Amino acid sequence: MTMYVVTHKQFNYKNMPNGYEPILVGANKNENPDNFITDNIGINISDKNVSYSEETGLYWIMNNTVGDNVGLSHYRRFFANYKNRKKMLLAILLRGKIRPIEITDLDKILRDNYTWIVSQPEIGGPGTIWDQFALNHNINDLKITEQTINDLTPEYSNDFEQVIKRTSSGAFYNMFYTTRKEAEAYTEWLFKILFEVEKRTDISDYDPYQKRLYGFLAERLMNVWLRHRKANIKYLPVYELEKMDRKYAWDHMKKHLI
Repeated sequence: MTMYVVTHKQFNYKNMPNGYEPILVGANKNENPDNFITDNIGINISDKNVSYSEETGLYWIMNNTVGDNVGLSHYRRFFANYKNRKKMLLAILLRGKIRPIEITDLDKILRDNYTWIVSQPEIGGPGTIWDQFALNHNINDLKITEQTINDLTPEYSNDFEQVIKRTSSGAFYNMFYTTRKEAEAYTEWLFKILFEVEKRTDISDYDPYQKRLYGFLAERLMNVWLRHRKANIKYLPVYELEKMDRKYAWDHMKKHLI
């Protein structure tokens, strides 16, 4: 049972609970002074990191590791063992720092008949997820993704419609913890879609942020997958290691929650 913590740089990983394993993505170009596991050995798509982001880590994990339960933490973000984000922020205000949820607690959640643990849903802007994507990215890429799903896995077409075009919130960050069987099924479907979308899109003129297109699409497609699977989901709040201190928590509470 392992939670792989994606990173593209050095970070303070030594206080992570047992079962957390850093993995350096884009390892063909990023330095690795701490000798993390890298996404450029074995079966890999490390060279695609500029456009697939943390998904090159997911691809490596699912093609080169074994184990019963497996998870992915997005760029030094972690699940916290609190009922919701407000309770997590209150804990940070009181304690200054919090720790990632223990792997044993994640495993217990799965034993309690949950099939997936993902991030607490967030609203990424005005309107639906489709509207939000149009505001921040090239909407034609999402149209191509929709057509690709219609072509390759039409049984997911209604789920795409319901999730992307009719809801405003989703579980983002490409973060999860689930059984190996579920993770394998998910990644097989996800990369089938993404690799075909990559063939049908042209990102050569995109800036570095927009070039992360396939990572952005994966964040949204996870929600499509979960709806189609009728998954029994446990949502957990997420915090970012380098940002979550008392000041951040207080500012966020004032802005969004008070």
